[in-house]
Amino acid sequence: LSAGDRGGAAARGTGSVTVEFGRLFEHYVTISNKLVGVLLRARRQGLVHFDGEMLWQGQDDRVVITLRQ
Repeated sequence: LSAGDRGGAAARGTGSVTVEFGRLFEHYVTISNKLVGVLLRARRQGLVHFDGEMLWQGQDDRVVITLRQ
């Protein structure tokens, strides 16, 4: 998602793009089982940041995912 795409937002002053997990999950509901795996791998490579060890639909919908690069 880009800063202007439904749910994406530019973080003030940082130039980062963020999206809540729930909004991202809505866009990828048909491949949801793969989305979390992709996000975890991206975090290990320093491409995204989010709090917590795992992301769960419903419980973590408000977790903000920040695109780092």
